[in-house]
Amino acid sequence: MTTGCVLDVLIYVYDHYMMSDPADVPARRQIFSALARKGFTAGEVVDAMEWLSVLAAGSQSAAAGEPAAGPRAVRVFADGELWRLSEECRGFLTRLDRDGVLTPEQRELVIERTLALDVPEPTLDQLKWVVLLALSVQPAEDAALARFEALMASERRVVRH
Repeated sequence: MTTGCVLDVLIYVYDHYMMSDPADVPARRQIFSALARKGFTAGEVVDAMEWLSVLAAGSQSAAAGEPAAGPRAVRVFADGELWRLSEECRGFLTRLDRDGVLTPEQRELVIERTLALDVPEPTLDQLKWVVLLALSVQPAEDAALARFEALMASERRVVRH
């Protein structure tokens, strides 16, 4: 079932627990057991939970901090980011930034968490999952999440000529 990617665990956790009412989410030990029954290794689960903890902590910091950049700031990718993030991924991040889906702080968190995945070169689909996870853990980000979902829906539409 798994490919050894932390993101597989995160997607499973998102699908089964993150959108649930907090009162309905089982205890951590039960979640670990459920993940093990699904075929995830203990190492994958621990890595995914650590990844998610860093995301949650970064989300709280981003929400509490002052804006890092003005509305006309331009994000320049570092060499390591250029090497690991494809042109398609960088273009998508720029679009999310331009369309106001991500704040500069959220964009930085998404870049950092995407590069923290256990893959050499994250795909666009993996990046989209990281964006979804990042917006899902943000307090009061319903509008940004709705804009992201609308953007994803518009990309799925087939254009007929």
